[in-house]
Parts: sequence; C-alpha cells; structure tokens
Amino acid sequence: MPTLAENRPVATRRRYWVPGLSQNPDTRSIQVGLIWTVLVHLLLLLLAPELLREEFSPGRFVRPGTSARTFDIEISPDLFQPKAAPTPDRFVETNPDANNNIPDNTTNFAAQNQQAAQPEPDKNSTLHMPKTEGQKDVQNDSQIVTGQLQKPELNKPSPPMQQQQAVEARPGEAQRKQEVPLPGYLKSSGSNQDAFGTEAVKLPEPSTGADTYVQGDKNAQSPAGSGVQASPEVRPEPMPRPRLTQVRPGILQERQTGVSNAGVIGVDAHFSQFGDYLQELIDIVQIKWDGILGSSRVSPARSHVLISFRLNSQGEIAEILKVEGDAGDYGTNAALSAIREPAPYRPWTKEMVAVLGNDQVITFNFHYW
Repeated sequence: MPTLAENRPVATRRRYWVPGLSQNPDTRSIQVGLIWTVLVHLLLLLLAPELLREEFSPGRFVRPGTSARTFDIEISPDLFQPKAAPTPDRFVETNPDANNNIPDNTTNFAAQNQQAAQPEPDKNSTLHMPKTEGQKDVQNDSQIVTGQLQKPELNKPSPPMQQQQAVEARPGEAQRKQEVPLPGYLKSSGSNQDAFGTEAVKLPEPSTGADTYVQGDKNAQSPAGSGVQASPEVRPEPMPRPRLTQVRPGILQERQTGVSNAGVIGVDAHFSQFGDYLQELIDIVQIKWDGILGSSRVSPARSHVLISFRLNSQGEIAEILKVEGDAGDYGTNAALSAIREPAPYRPWTKEMVAVLGNDQVITFNFHYW
C-alpha cells in the first residue's frame, strides 16, 4: 500500500554531549579554573622539548637583523682547584717525645708526623725549625735533638725475696726454733712438800707464747727442727733512673731563633715510608760507627767526612759516588766501614719503589768531635 509523504516518520538527528557551564557562579568559576589548568599543562608539554634543548640557537629567540650578539664563555676547572701541597723532599730527624700532629705546609719528611714547637716560643716567628744550642761551625740542619741509641730502661719489678744464708746445724743435731714462754712462771720452793711457794722469773728473750722454754735459733722457721733457714728478708734497692728516649747522638747546629708554637721541641715533617726507612738506616750506621771508634779508641778530632752513595731498591750499595773530608785515612775508612759493613739493608716496599724508583742517592756527614 503506498504511503503518503506526510505520513512518513520523521528521522531524529543524533546529538552529542557538549559540556556546559553551570548557571551557579561558584560552580562555574571552578569549571573555568579546571579548563585553564588543563590548557596550560598541555601547552607546557608541547613547548618543553624546545625549551630544554642542549644547543642554543640565537635564531630561535632573537630576530635576525637586530643588534643582539652571541658570546662564547668557557670556564676552566683548573682555575678553581686548590693548589696542591708541595711534595716533601727533605729528610729531617724528629723528636720521639714530641706531638704526632700533621703539619700545615712543609717540604720535610721523617719517620713520623710532627709539628714544630719549642718550650719557649719566639713571638712573630715564621721559621720551621726550633731553637737549638750547638756549634756554629757545624752544618746540621736536619737534627733537632741529641741523645743515645740505647733503648730506655723501664721500671724494673721489685726484686724477689732474698733469703739469708742457712744456719749450719751441728752434726747429729737438727736446728730448731727457739721458744720462749711468757715473762714469768710459778716455781715451788721449800722443804715442805705440801706447801706452795712462788717466784717470778723474767727471761731476757722476747716471748713467743710457748708453754715452756726451748733453746734454739730464734731465726729458724720449724719448731721441730727440720727447717734451718732464716726468715726471708727484702733488701731495699734504689729505683732505676729515668733515661732519655732512644735518640741518635749528634752535634747540633746553633740556631738563635725558633718557632712560635709552644710545646715539646719538634719540627715540621710529614710521615713517609722512606722517612721511616732512612731513620732506621741512619741508626744502623750510627751504631756501627760508634762500635768501630769504641774498639780502637782513636778519633781524629775536629774533622769530618762526607760520603755520597747510591742505594738501590734491594737495600744494596750500588756505587760510592763521593768521599771527601779532612779526617785522614783512619777517619775516612771508619766512616766507609760504617756504611758498607751493615749492607745490604732492608729492601724497599712496593710503595717506595713506585715513588722513588729503583735507586736514590744518599749523603752522610760524619763529624769527629
């Protein structure tokens, strides 16, 4: 059956949801704020890659033809690094009794860390060596104290109990301890056996609380006679005198002024393994030299010997480089023997070889005084 146009159903158009603002002012303001927040964040996400690029192009933000210029600035990191401390290259002998502090700035190295000081400070002094009283004609600027290489004696314990000499007993008779009763006892007297009489008798020896008097040695120990030795006796002995700390003997140089720090006399020095090694080597040579001179009892007075030699990493004397002085043949040979006879010395450590190489030149000054 045909259908008329006016009777056909009207097609409805599809509608989409469109957000709208509320009629309430408070709600509408919140909606507007949320919309702007979303738009700003989207804008930042789109522009962030361009703003955070590492390379800078003037054309991006500066229009061509303007008076703007580009400057290249380079910052050198070496200009802001602190200056390195000077490498210690001069050996000095320290004082074992002085403080063990690390100095601020010095080129000295030794067997221990030490900071320069002296009992009476010199005001406004900038020196690094303490004041010493010595010889003006002796150049010895590496030693600040003098002593002896013998190890200091510690306080000895109390001596053991010493016993007196045993009392010799007569043949066939064992010596026993003397026993003395109280100074008085009862004694019967008279002819009548039924009567009693008393008489006070005092003994010359001090009483031991015994019932009866027994003759014997008052210093014996055993009352039965088996012990014949006297009671122990302790003989008082003086305490050992304190001795100077183990320090190498030497002739000090005269220095009129010292440092401004107060304390036990010391010198600025950094600890190093080579400093400890040199101190040990010097002590060995000193002991050997003193032994040679002590056995011969001959010493050339007012003279010196200078010896330079090359010491390798194995502790061996590879070469004698220089020998000079005015001590004559005996003084020169004694100094050479003090260096040669104890060799080879202790081998170097790996750290020492890494810093010093395979050998070093060492110079000794022997002063006969």
